[in-house]
Order: sequence, then structure tokens, then C-alpha cells
Amino acid sequence: MLRVWVRVGGAMAPRLPQGARGMRSSPALRYKEVKFVPHLAEQNIENPFPGLKTLEKAIGKQITTRIGSNESIAMKDHPLSSILSPDVLDLVRLYPDPYCRDIRAFLAEKFRMNEEEIITDAGGDSLIFLALRTRISPGDLLVTTAGTYPTVRYLAQGLGAKILEVPYAQEKDALKPSLQDLAKAAIDKQADVVYIANPDNPTGQAFTSGEIMRFRSWLPEDTTLILDEAYIDFCPNYAVMDRLPNTIQIRTMSKAYGLAGIRLGYAFARAPWVEKADQIRVQFTTNSLTNFLAMKVLQDANFSTSLIQETIQLRTQLTDKLRSNGLKALSSNTNFVPVVYPSKADAIARQKALWDIGVAVHRPPHPSMQHVLRITASPQALDEAIISRLV
Repeated sequence: MLRVWVRVGGAMAPRLPQGARGMRSSPALRYKEVKFVPHLAEQNIENPFPGLKTLEKAIGKQITTRIGSNESIAMKDHPLSSILSPDVLDLVRLYPDPYCRDIRAFLAEKFRMNEEEIITDAGGDSLIFLALRTRISPGDLLVTTAGTYPTVRYLAQGLGAKILEVPYAQEKDALKPSLQDLAKAAIDKQADVVYIANPDNPTGQAFTSGEIMRFRSWLPEDTTLILDEAYIDFCPNYAVMDRLPNTIQIRTMSKAYGLAGIRLGYAFARAPWVEKADQIRVQFTTNSLTNFLAMKVLQDANFSTSLIQETIQLRTQLTDKLRSNGLKALSSNTNFVPVVYPSKADAIARQKALWDIGVAVHRPPHPSMQHVLRITASPQALDEAIISRLV
């Protein structure tokens, strides 16, 4: 596909092909539906243990007795019986639905989309890994931002990917991924995958849905876009609501639902990708207790809204307090505030000072970001003993 580059705001950006601005119809017309690594594209893989809900759907009857799953018998003196009710204890004792159908159905209704476009797994990291497995063979190229969420590099390296990193763009007082430079690298180097977090971690910067959709239109049609939306609940107006071609949107229940410890994430993609990904996803990675707890939280319509609102209030307070003490605290669209120090040594000194009083604060491991501290918006972060050591 021929692309012409034009100057936008001082940077070179691809000229959009005619008709590429439509949000729903244009991308579907211009892109291949999906692409997989060759060994997956050439075969369908059958899950040998699809679960009893799959059986119930196949036979049209409810299973009331389980004598084929080799689960343990129920014991009255189970060590957990003093803290779990019999019904909840059964969730621990019995095998779960490997497809989390109840969760997928709930999310489909919540987001007004097809259930076939949703997949679940054991947290956002597992979904990033799953997306990479469907697309990366040894020697394939991943393009991403230098210093962004480091787990994507960690996982891609384990699959034998080559990794090309594009520096952050400096925009006034913000560090932001450069969509133009990422697209140019993907085109010039024929990238197999591009990864971007929106909002970004660790800079907290976010792009609008229109900017992300335009970015997708710039990329080669064969380039898979992994769009990590772990923090999108804190700026929902920026969320991409359409299923973009050759794109996997990854979300988590760790941040805006208070469930980091139970490890549950979900992703949106077009149905052919979800179908293929379900063929290779490790089954039973999300357990019945996790699904039960997650449904309880999802069904409480007010909880997540309140959690997000309180977090944003804390983020504002923390940002104001850090800035009033002379620190360069970046604006953020997440549940954390990045602080940029003049040097790596300055950031390390503050980190060690906090360690001395038993406080953990994150300093990104990438060499280009080691002058930054990422501080979670929480009541503890406002404590004067902590603020004084950050200054």
C-alpha cells in the first residue's frame, strides 16, 4: 500500500488514504481480517477439555452429577470450611468453566458488543502474551516505545522476537509515545506487531480514540496492533469502542475494580482472532473463585465508579502536593503520578530514602526512564514523611 508522508505539527506523519476517517466502515474495507503465525494459520486446534458448560450447550441439558472430571470428593472437615460456605468451597474444589462464559456474557452486555469478540485470561499480562503467541515467531519484529510497559519486551524476548524501540516524544512538560514515529518505524521495517499502551505506563499520557484509530490506519495492514488499555477506565472518553482490524485491545480488572490479586483480564478483538486465541490459550488459568468474585464486583454498578472517582481525587491531590514542593509531576490519566527528576542519580536517591522507611516506589527499569519515579495515587502517598523524601 502506497503511503505519502506529510508534516503535522513539526513531525512527519502518514497521509491518510482517502476515506480512512470513518470510524466503523473504512477500516474493515481496507484491512485483512486477521493474521496469525504460520503454524496457527494452517490448523485448527481442539481443546481436549472444553468444560461442562460446553457439554451442556451441546446436549441441551443441565449436568447435575459430575463423575467424569476426577475432582476430589467433598469433605466436611476441609481446612477451608471454617472460612468458606459450602457453595463457595465447591468453587475451589471443582473445575471451572475454562471459557468464563458468564464473565464474557456480562461484558458483552456492558459494552454492547458480541460475546464472540471477547476473551478472558489470567490478567492483562497473560493476554499480552497470548496476543504475542498468535503473531510472533522467532525473528519477527515488534515495534514499541522505549521505556513503556516493560513486560511486553520481557514476553516478546521469550518468543524470540526482534524489538525496535522508538523514543518518547517530548511535548511541553509531557513524555508521550510518538504515534508518527511508531508508524514510520512499522512501515519502514515491516513490523509484525506494534505495541502501545493507552494511557501509557509509566508516563500516564493518553490519546483520544480518534488518534488511536488514525494511528491504526497508518500501520501496514499486516501489522498487528496490541493496544494495552489497562488504565482506560480512568479516561473512558478516550476508549476505542469499535473493533479495529488486526487489533487486540487488552484490559484488566486490577485497577478500576480492585481485583489485582485474583488475576483476571479481558480483551476485545474481532471474532476470528478470539476463536484462534481460544484454541491456544492455556485452559483453566482463570478459576471458579476468581470468576465468582469478579462477577460480584461487576454486578455492583456503583463500586467501580466510586473507586475511579476517589482515585482521581487522590491523583489530583498528589499532583498538586508534589508540584507545590517544586517537583516535576506530569499530568496523568491513570491511577499514578509520574515524577521526572533531573537525573537518574536524583531518582535513585529518593527511591533509597523511601526504602529506608519501608516504602516501595517504582522506578522504571528502562535506561531511558530511570530518572522517573511512578507514584500510585493513594492516601499513603500524601503522607508528609513520604513527600519530604521525594523532594
